[in-house]
Amino acid sequence: MVNKNILAALGMVIYLLSVVACKTDKLVPEATESNKSINGTWVIASATQNGLELMNLPNGMTHLADFKITFTDGKYTIENPVPFMVATNGQYKFNDPQYPFDISLTADGSQTPVKSTFLTPTVNGDKRITLTFSPGCDKNLYKYTLKRTN
Repeated sequence: MVNKNILAALGMVIYLLSVVACKTDKLVPEATESNKSINGTWVIASATQNGLELMNLPNGMTHLADFKITFTDGKYTIENPVPFMVATNGQYKFNDPQYPFDISLTADGSQTPVKSTFLTPTVNGDKRITLTFSPGCDKNLYKYTLKRTN
């Protein structure tokens, strides 16, 4: 009888020790990803329409190089407009401020945002922005890669 009580008590101690031993500690502190900032002035580094590069066409779309868009804290301004998602200044918004995959531009005076995919590849150590959109005809798909000028 004593052996059974000792075994039961020993079993209970082992069980309690195993429950207490299962406590997990955080080894890595939680890190919060900051919101992505695209503040600055951007120009077109590359532009394609339906896969055809537009910047190098002879007598083609050389005016694309003059296009500038400046993003500042949720607003954007456009200089030297070209076929683009929007034609006038306005506001922009990401689908997720920390991990954006889409950007929506809403021109001043419009209630309807225009959405594009939003990619941020790094080229030669510099962050780029790649936007893909159709500014009218669904058969024309434009892809602009922007690089920061400042």
